[in-house]
Amino acid sequence: MDDSSISFATPSLTSLQPSSINFLLTGNSNSHPIPGLTPNTLHMRVKQGSKIHNLLRIVTARFQGDRDNNRIRQVVFTGSGRGITKTITCVEILKRSVAGLHQLSKVYYKRANQDSQRETPSQVLEKRIPAIWILLSKDPLDPLEPGYQAPQRAPPESSGGLLPAGPSPKHKRLCLDGQIESHL
Repeated sequence: MDDSSISFATPSLTSLQPSSINFLLTGNSNSHPIPGLTPNTLHMRVKQGSKIHNLLRIVTARFQGDRDNNRIRQVVFTGSGRGITKTITCVEILKRSVAGLHQLSKVYYKRANQDSQRETPSQVLEKRIPAIWILLSKDPLDPLEPGYQAPQRAPPESSGGLLPAGPSPKHKRLCLDGQIESHL
């Protein structure tokens, strides 16, 4: 993505140190790294303080909507800076709960203007902040697009996956006195 195409300023300021340095995120609200999104694509902006449960509740309700006008086929998760890990976590949890989702991921850098109030007030420094866009779609996507991941296949029951398909097995523990205890 060409940095010269990023040109808008969001009204929110993110303060890194109290009253000393402020960052103003800049970019173009109409430009995004994933082309061809449908108009009814849900856009979830994930921040460092976002609650994963709340985000996933909204998305799963819209994916499984009972009315056609409320139902979605695509969702885009975006996050930047310290919100990137939470963005990826939301996507991975959603992919496990909704089967057959195609994924397209794009990683890029946002520009941020840094106003230094310690030195010259008119001095503005530019900083690059990592960001990610992840599109999840029920409809097939272009597999030749960089960042594409096909839907996960359901593991066979006998594969010994991370999460058991049925009720958890009985756990046994060997005590110090040589007896075996069983726990459900």
